[in-house]
Amino acid sequence: MTGTAMGTDVLAGARFAARIARAAIREHRLRFTDRRALEAHQERLARRQIAWLAEHSPYTRERLSRQGLSPAQWRALEAIGKTEMMANFDSLNTQGLRLDDVLAVGRRAEQSRDFTPTMTGTDGRITVGLSTGTSGAQGVFIVSDAERAAWAGCVLPHTVPDWPRGLLRAHRVAFFLRAEGGLYRSVEAARMVFRFFDLLRPVEQLAAELADYGPTILVGPPSVLRAIADAGGAVPVERAISVAEVLEDDDRTVIESSFGPLVQVYQATEGVLALPCRRGQLHLNEAHLVVETEDLGDGLVSPIITDLRRRSQPMVRHRLNDALVLGGDCPCGQAARRVERIVGRCDDALLFEADGRTLRVWPDFVRAELALLGAGDYLVDQRSDGLHARHAGSSPVPSAGP
Repeated sequence: MTGTAMGTDVLAGARFAARIARAAIREHRLRFTDRRALEAHQERLARRQIAWLAEHSPYTRERLSRQGLSPAQWRALEAIGKTEMMANFDSLNTQGLRLDDVLAVGRRAEQSRDFTPTMTGTDGRITVGLSTGTSGAQGVFIVSDAERAAWAGCVLPHTVPDWPRGLLRAHRVAFFLRAEGGLYRSVEAARMVFRFFDLLRPVEQLAAELADYGPTILVGPPSVLRAIADAGGAVPVERAISVAEVLEDDDRTVIESSFGPLVQVYQATEGVLALPCRRGQLHLNEAHLVVETEDLGDGLVSPIITDLRRRSQPMVRHRLNDALVLGGDCPCGQAARRVERIVGRCDDALLFEADGRTLRVWPDFVRAELALLGAGDYLVDQRSDGLHARHAGSSPVPSAGP
């Protein structure tokens, strides 16, 4: 690399770090304690965001036009889900990218395990990623450099221990993920050394390398963090962060005893949906999202989100396939609603017919019943002849009748 190129890279890195710092300062100040003030803030952002998207996102404009709505009437839009988003991706995104090209880049990265390639969109460099497909269909996400910086600035104040003083010292972050992405590496510009642990490698090897690395912050799905602990990888950290999966109480107990204090980050292809407060409770990210809810019964709701800042891949009244339990007020005083529990995917519910009604049994009930049988990791398959359950390292659990 020439001296000129190296100097250009250093300058670009400094500018990106400055973007993150500005976003983090903004996030630190966006701590609403009054619900009306929070909703007024959302309304101000929504007016600008939806008007901009109606001009720059053809599919968003089409959705409004189809229902005869103005941008100001966006709350009356019919909600869409991942299927509609993927089917209309080419006209939804504002970067001029084609879904086939995005998928090709994402899949090549996953096959080669080289996650550095990016694409070029209307706003310059675009980072591409694929979802895990836990909702039944793999999704894609694209973010611009500006959105990467905003993401990092949003997440850091909620995840760095002893924020903001904690940012004055260096941190070593260990990420256990299916795929490494440029989105997560965004935080490297903010006094953090990042190391990606590839989940395709043997867990015993990962556990040994984690112990040698000695991280201060540990991030990964709870099932993976527990497996690492069980394989002898327990190492004290300042903070462990659970992502990508439902966090079960028994997993929390093992993870906290093996690594230390644990918080959750609720994130999906659709964005950062909820973040921990200083009391360790999970709150909806309502400073940046409008989160409407659909009642699923039994105290459960499913979110419909509108992202008030993200523009490369608009999310306007986008229905998630998740089931949540929202809690009451939090001692931290935040106006953003508290997430008491993430139950799981709506598609994971078991359906039964009884007395002419359809009964829905949610995953947490299934987990509780199988725990009584001593099951750890398990698979439950609903077929026409009943339920079939199997847990790791054993013969099938006896099936239940239809």
